Amino acid sequence: MEDLLERIKARLKEGAYPNEASVSIGIVIPILRMLGWDETDPEQVIPEYASGGRRVDFALCGASRRPNLFIEVKGVGRAFEGDRQLFEYAFHEGIPLCLLTDGRDWSFYLPGGQGSYDERRVYRLQIDERSTSECMRILERYLSRIRVKSGDAFDDAMRDYRDIASRREANRSLPQAWAELVGEPEDLLVELLSEQTEKISGYRPTSAEVTAFLLSLSPQHATESHRYSAAKVSVSDQIDLSHEIRQRSTADKTRERDIKYELFGQRFSAANASSAMVEILTTIAQRYPERLEAIAIAVRGKSRNHIARSVTEIYPARPDLARAVEFAPGWLVGLNIANREKRRIIQEACKVVGIRFGVEIKIDFPNADS
Repeated sequence: MEDLLERIKARLKEGAYPNEASVSIGIVIPILRMLGWDETDPEQVIPEYASGGRRVDFALCGASRRPNLFIEVKGVGRAFEGDRQLFEYAFHEGIPLCLLTDGRDWSFYLPGGQGSYDERRVYRLQIDERSTSECMRILERYLSRIRVKSGDAFDDAMRDYRDIASRREANRSLPQAWAELVGEPEDLLVELLSEQTEKISGYRPTSAEVTAFLLSLSPQHATESHRYSAAKVSVSDQIDLSHEIRQRSTADKTRERDIKYELFGQRFSAANASSAMVEILTTIAQRYPERLEAIAIAVRGKSRNHIARSVTEIYPARPDLARAVEFAPGWLVGLNIANREKRRIIQEACKVVGIRFGVEIKIDFPNADS
């Protein structure tokens, strides 16, 4: 197989395959032969397979004469001209796996997948740009007779397709996730950025300065995945940015101060949202100490605890960065969270003990609705 692929690569560079027939005879059939297929056996390889009044170049059969894989061959440089035609063949026959190739470009598809033709492509191999060993591995994975016959080729293709689809969805969500993070920076993000800045410059910015910087990353920048780079900012831009940061820092400090809330008819004032949450939880814990375990369970986040008996339980990944305070004997609450999460914790705690949030406890956290 290795020698065959090296010869094919050399001939592709020479332009030795002028049409579809030469690609089929000089590339596809020899590779199939090396992968265990006998092109002379009609129970294994059926050329010009009739499907829905049309013909597909090759049908590969597994345990019976029923095709398991369709191959459509095109002339070199024309690999993307046959995807619609190939999919029509495959859907008509219920074929689980397809290959479209021009000898150089080998694209494996799952016809039953979702999305466009391109999104249903499991793997694209360009044999003249990849190492011979990598080409051998991919061709063996999806095209060897033993694996097609056993169903392993299809199973691996399904796993690869799901992995690609999951990564594609994650990539689509990244701009939104980043926009939400910088739109209302969580304390942990601020802490991490402050720590890294200090490592680089020796100076640790204040939380307000870091928050102002994150807010300066506009939704447009987040959506277009632009990266902030001080080296690309002109002197005038730096002056404008510094002025904006100072303005936002001042506004942010003002916003963080003097959080007012009502608790059982009495009015209170806290230095910031974290202090207000701790003070409210302390009052609830004093009244209902037997409900602390239930409160801790009710306020759990998607990936970690918010109330627990140790810092490690609250933030196991980075306990060194976790900010937590004791609000009741033996009970800690984490502070590395956004204001909307602080409000949710209070709301859930109120539900557990039967306190009416918005009536017996009233508080307005800044940015808690964003």
